[in-house]
Amino acid sequence: MKLVQILSSVLPEIDDVVKECVNQGQWLLFKAHDGEFGAHRAAFYLRASSVVFALNESGKVMAQIEDGVQTPQIEELFYFSDLPQPHSLSNTSSALYAH
Repeated sequence: MKLVQILSSVLPEIDDVVKECVNQGQWLLFKAHDGEFGAHRAAFYLRASSVVFALNESGKVMAQIEDGVQTPQIEELFYFSDLPQPHSLSNTSSALYAH
C-alpha cells in the first residue's frame, strides 16, 4: 500500500469535514485495483465506518457500494497535505483494520 498526499483542492466535491476525518484516520480515502467493486469505475473510494462510496475524479459521490461487499485491497491511501494530520501513524492504524 502506498501513502499519497494531495492538496485538498484536488477533490473540491469533498466537504472539509470529511477531509479532516480522512486526515485523522477516521475514514479512508483510497484507490483500488480496477474491477474490485464490479461495475463501479471510480477514481477514488471513501470508506466511512461500514459504508463505502465510489467517487469521481473531483470527489463527487457516484454510488454507495452495497452492504456485504468486502473492502478491496487498498492500492493507494490518500491524505491531504494542506490540512492538519495526526502526529503519528498509530492514529490511523485503527481505521485501516476496521473492516
